[in-house]
Amino acid sequence: MKWLSEIEEAQTSREQQGKRLLMIFKGDGDWCPWCNRLEALLQESSALDDYLESEGIIGAKIGIPRRDQDTEGIRERFGITGIPFITFYADDGRLEGVTEYIDDGDAQ
Repeated sequence: MKWLSEIEEAQTSREQQGKRLLMIFKGDGDWCPWCNRLEALLQESSALDDYLESEGIIGAKIGIPRRDQDTEGIRERFGITGIPFITFYADDGRLEGVTEYIDDGDAQ
């Protein structure tokens, strides 16, 4: 499976192909340990790739640099409260689901 890496490319592909879209916003580089852990899990197993392909879902991994003006715009646009942050869009572009940041004190 080919993962896209640009927001506009992912959204344009979804519009043109009429497919669902999974976008994973993750740290760009090594500054986000949870993002690195997620990426390692995704690379260890092809299960997610296989599922997305079988269901005709477009996948995108979007690298987010540490905070800067561009990052703030992206965070506001998508409602990102922490990363990794995952969004799932229906084939009509409607947001169907998101993950949200959970402070480790809240995790059970």
